[in-house]
Amino acid sequence: MLRRIKVTFLALFSIIYFGTIALTFAEEFSFWEALYLTVQTVTTVGFGDIVVSTAWGHVIIFVLMIGGVGLMLYSLGLVVAFVIEGQLANVYGRRKMKKKIGQLKNHIIVCGAGRVGWQVVQRLHREGAPYVIIDQDEELISKLLEDGFMAVHGDATLDEVLVNVQIEQAKGLITTLPEDALNVFVTLTAKGLNPDIKVVARMDKLESEKKLRHAGADKIISPAILGGWRMAMSILKPTSMEFIETLLHDYNIEIDIEEFRIDQDSSLAGKTLGLSGVKEKTGAIVIAIARGKDLISNPEAEEVILSGDLLIVLGKKEQLQRLEHLAERKELLKV
Repeated sequence: MLRRIKVTFLALFSIIYFGTIALTFAEEFSFWEALYLTVQTVTTVGFGDIVVSTAWGHVIIFVLMIGGVGLMLYSLGLVVAFVIEGQLANVYGRRKMKKKIGQLKNHIIVCGAGRVGWQVVQRLHREGAPYVIIDQDEELISKLLEDGFMAVHGDATLDEVLVNVQIEQAKGLITTLPEDALNVFVTLTAKGLNPDIKVVARMDKLESEKKLRHAGADKIISPAILGGWRMAMSILKPTSMEFIETLLHDYNIEIDIEEFRIDQDSSLAGKTLGLSGVKEKTGAIVIAIARGKDLISNPEAEEVILSGDLLIVLGKKEQLQRLEHLAERKELLKV
């Protein structure tokens, strides 16, 4: 549609230019008189204050009336159709998006789609996690909607905005707004609407950490501190950091990190890590066990896997799939 409009207006400009130059020579009008008469003709105004007197002048006017007037009406029709179709598509698209958001459950709400927020969205998208974006930049939200992202224009500090993105059914909220005060307010609002939701908040100033903790943030991330640590480690332990960065950012790498919650009826519950068969049967490596508020790093083979433990595992996709199947099996395993 846009290309047709551009071509049509180019043709309209060309015929106006032709009429102006032709009348200048045929009728010996000044440039402005010729332009004035040409525009009068193609817009069907025709005041009659300037008239042609030669045969060539009448031919030119005749061409402008046949070609120019039709082209003008066609271009106006295209513009009107473009506006109407765009508005209808926008209304329909937003209604469709609102319906999809209303059906969300166990999703993640991302507040802010700036530099940090966009990195969060890309990672969630890669992992296939359900999410919805909130941002106050209407132009940015329109662009995200055009690209197929689930996004809402609004202020994430307001109750009604969070309610509209189904915060009661959400499992997590990530607030990446540029001001710590806003992230504190979003955290307070989110916890007030859904006390069980897990909130990860961005922090720029160290003195804001205590406020975010009091507000209820479960995890606080400082891009400045994290970035500084990675820069220092890139100098001190470059090979190790290169491996970690490849693991986190290279979408083509086969190795990934996954979390597995051990249920009470899991076949792994009650077994030591060595006798569980995780490494032998799946090839995956358990690098840590989260037990309540404690984190057991590099667990020993004698460590007993308890119900409720969260296994943090490193492995290839097929190895992680085998471990998922292994953890869900109810029968006793022979090792």
